[in-house]
Amino acid sequence: MNSRRFSAIAHGLLKHAAPIAETTIEEVLDLLPLSSGSTALDVGCGRAELLLRLIKRFSLRATGVDLDPEVLARARREAERRGCADRLTLVGGSAHEAHFEESFDLTACIGSSHACGGYPGTLDAVSTWTKPGGYVLLGEGFWRRPPERAYLTSFGGSADELRPHHENVVLARGAGLAPVWSFVSRDEDWDRYEGLYRFAMSRFLEEHPDDPEAPAFRERSERWYDGYLRWGRDTMGFALYLFRKESA
Repeated sequence: MNSRRFSAIAHGLLKHAAPIAETTIEEVLDLLPLSSGSTALDVGCGRAELLLRLIKRFSLRATGVDLDPEVLARARREAERRGCADRLTLVGGSAHEAHFEESFDLTACIGSSHACGGYPGTLDAVSTWTKPGGYVLLGEGFWRRPPERAYLTSFGGSADELRPHHENVVLARGAGLAPVWSFVSRDEDWDRYEGLYRFAMSRFLEEHPDDPEAPAFRERSERWYDGYLRWGRDTMGFALYLFRKESA
């Protein structure tokens, strides 16, 4: 099964591939002291919704990195539609192989820490890519409570993939990132995210019953949503963290 294709389809109705409300995104943008001379980077940018909003608000220059060429093509089309394609650079490929000639005033990685080999690797990478005194916006999962073995088995996960909420902040401090703001996604944020994730895949399967991957997609969708309702809603959390990179 093509996991990247599954994810792209399931996230089709979501502007952000994470359980985050639109009002929360706007709130954190209100906090950022950016301007037309600023630069921003989003790792695992998907359709680049965050970058497009940053460009609209601050007229800054933005760079997005993602592995999926189809979502990047969609991002380019949307940037052209909004009239800001000249301020957006999209890079296809792995974040591990990305090299930038500049550091950024804002570096973001929301729900995509796997692109840098996990959360600790993401902290090291974004610290390198961010200017001293610049900001880092991360979206990362955490355990609300120790996960049951049956829950982990249901999606092939392991208990060490995530950590408690507070430990996410402690690790960031160790990487030279000072916490300045955070917000934990609410139950209704999760329900909307998981509901639309499920609905988008269900609609695809209804419209494409003969797709070669339909049986595998259906099995995965059923297993994931059942796991969310049975265990995930009370076990897995998600938070946005805004850090400031400490000056040398």
